[in-house]
Amino acid sequence: MADLVINERRREPRRAPARDAGDLDPHVPGARVLEVIDTSARGLRCRLAQPVRPGRSMPLRLPTAHGRGVLPGFVVRCEVCRVTRHGVQYEAAWSLELPWRHE
Repeated sequence: MADLVINERRREPRRAPARDAGDLDPHVPGARVLEVIDTSARGLRCRLAQPVRPGRSMPLRLPTAHGRGVLPGFVVRCEVCRVTRHGVQYEAAWSLELPWRHE
């Protein structure tokens, strides 16, 4: 089967987070990460309890093979993904300036 995907805009393939990552979830300044949706070497997509502003640069504390590291990220998008009686959930995506070696 061919690897060609029509309208694919990503530079690297995405993968689901490791199920045993638990305490190694990314830290986003000013927001609580509810769930990591997927990751790539130059990107991260999460579900959040608070919104982040698209177009903003921000340092992300990310798990690495040697503990935690701080990488500069750029908020590509943030949108409402779910409204419940407990509040609003947002889905945000970051583009990382440097490759993230997290395995």
